[in-house]
This record gives sequence, structure tokens and C-alpha cells, in this order.
Amino acid sequence: MKDLYRLEHVYKTYKNYDHDYHALDDVSFTIKEGEIVVILGPSGSGKSTMLNLLSGIDTPSKGHIFFKDNRIDQLKTVELTQYRADNLGFIFQSYNLIPSLTVKENIELGKELAFKPLSVKTLMEQVELTSHANKYPYQLSGGQMQRVAIARALVKNPNVLFCDEPTGALDEETGKKVLDILQQMNQTYHTTMIIVTHNPSIADMAHTVIRMNSGKIVEMKHNKKIKKASELRWA
Repeated sequence: MKDLYRLEHVYKTYKNYDHDYHALDDVSFTIKEGEIVVILGPSGSGKSTMLNLLSGIDTPSKGHIFFKDNRIDQLKTVELTQYRADNLGFIFQSYNLIPSLTVKENIELGKELAFKPLSVKTLMEQVELTSHANKYPYQLSGGQMQRVAIARALVKNPNVLFCDEPTGALDEETGKKVLDILQQMNQTYHTTMIIVTHNPSIADMAHTVIRMNSGKIVEMKHNKKIKKASELRWA
């Protein structure tokens, strides 16, 4: 597999009164195309900062970030916006659905700026939402809303799907169902998925696991055996 992301000695530094605070402290690693990558760590470990830098929402204080051999840390604001529109999809813990739109309309919203969108009908079938197509978010369970968010992010056929605590608001059974869908979508569309979570159990379904603490990578491993989402022990 080819390198999709490559980080070289990346820092993200903030001024904190009379000293510098390193949200990321000399971080280097690569992510391959088609991988599921799980970034683990406690609050304040730097995992959310990492997601923001990889997605171009923020820029590093120092170091290089490559996406397909192109340095995104050098891009201007307009170029970063285009990079996100062309390549990335996002799933959040809070779902971020439009309450006045139906399930089908929320998903269709995700394909507006896509060059090669996937079929809305097919995606709704894959995430088991066909029978809920004309419902509004308030009529759905948390797991159903998260499935809408997954379909909305995937319909644009992104190179990378960023998942920020995708099961944080869900119970074990529902969380595993959501992760199973993500795993199936990875296998079907070969979408690279970067999952930021505090739940260490999710690491067992990843190809690569990055553990962070105090802005540093304390461990990076590649799983030899990938567990199915249904097999995970829930933390």
C-alpha cells in the first residue's frame, strides 16, 4: 500500500503565559492508503490536535505534513478548503445532522460538492436506513443518526474518513453496529479511516494503532490480526 499521509517532526505549540505548551511534540509517522487507523489517548494527549492537522483544520507550528506527497502544511486557507472538499469526509460524536431535512436529504447534502459521488440509494441500503428515508433526525435513535452521518460522509466518496469519537454517545450494542458498518465500508470502498477515540477496545479492529500522551506518540503498532467489530470487548 502507498503512503497517504506522512508527518515529519511535527509540532503544534501554544503560548501559555511565560512558557510554551506543546500540544504535539516532535511527531513523525505514516498512514497507508486503505487503512483503518485508531488514535488513542486520554484528554489532552494531542489526538484531537492530530486530527485537526491531518484534516487541514489547523496548521503545525513546525514540521512537514504530506498528503499523497503534497505538503498540506504549506497550503493557503482557500487551498486547504479545497483539499478538504476534494478528499475528506467527517463523522462526529454529535452527528451534526440538519434537523429540517429528512434522512435521504441529509445524505444527499453530502454529495453536493463531490466529483464522483456514490449512490445514495445503495448507501442507505448498506447502512440499513432505506425504511427510514423520509424520517427526520428527531424521529431516529442515536445509532440511526450516526448511520445517517456515516452515509452522508461516505456519499462524496472521500479518500479519507475522519471519525471523532464516533461511538462516544452510544451504548455497546449500538456502538459495535456503527463500527461494523465502518469496517464494511472500509472493505467495500477501501476508504482510509482515521478514528480518534478514548475507547481502547476499538484498537483491535484497526490496521494501525497510534497511542498518544502529552503530545507524543508513546506507541505505534500494526495489528497482525484484525478483529471484527462484533468481537470487540467494550471498555
